[in-house]
Amino acid sequence: MEVTIGQFAKLVGSTVRTLRYYDKMELLTPKKHNKNGRKVYTRLDWELFQQIMILKHFGLSLNEIKEQMTNKKLKGREFLQVQKQLIEKKQAELNDKLEVITRMDRLYNMEGISEEELDEFAFIMLDLFRREKSQIQAWEEYFRTDKQLMKEIKLLHDPEYKEKMDREVWKLIQAIKNAIQHNDSTSRKKVQEILNEMDNLFPASRNFLSLIDDVNFFAKYNHEFNSYFPENIANYIYKELNTYYDDKENSKGNNK
Repeated sequence: MEVTIGQFAKLVGSTVRTLRYYDKMELLTPKKHNKNGRKVYTRLDWELFQQIMILKHFGLSLNEIKEQMTNKKLKGREFLQVQKQLIEKKQAELNDKLEVITRMDRLYNMEGISEEELDEFAFIMLDLFRREKSQIQAWEEYFRTDKQLMKEIKLLHDPEYKEKMDREVWKLIQAIKNAIQHNDSTSRKKVQEILNEMDNLFPASRNFLSLIDDVNFFAKYNHEFNSYFPENIANYIYKELNTYYDDKENSKGNNK
């Protein structure tokens, strides 16, 4: 088989422009010429083109394909194993991104929430969801010797549990926004009620609050916990959480 570039392009379902680019970068350079001095493609070039398409299918760039085909750094099975690992990593990353979007979309579908209200804090919520996996890993590493706490942290991996907490976090943000605006006992009581509900769902939250003042923890994990919150809301959350847990401790002491 000896065909011109136009004929070869039709044969393999490519374009003359693409083939010329491959030739220019020395990825697929025909060695034979016809009697008119024009390059022609042979069965060997067809085989090489097939290899290029397979490697592209696995996600390699043209430069990576050239490197692999030129130097044969990885043999058949070894190459497949490496590509499998890369694809699995990309797949896990896509699944994480899809989960973030799904959780946010679920909030948009909740009754009693207007899109306008959620839009105001959408990127803050998305950032919380995005960071959650690495934050859980940080907690698991930091508290690995505390068996009881590790059991509670394990809850954070449960999809149903996440759904409940997502709703409560959103309710808390809205309640705090309302409390800041009205500054009355009714709105502050609502904040405390939501905090109580969240505490019932996840008792370990008190341990995480204490980490705010842990210099060693933040020296190591600060980049995972530097989520942006409007300053007034962030300060209010911290204040109300401290008040909630202080009142809870005092209540325990009075009941003894």
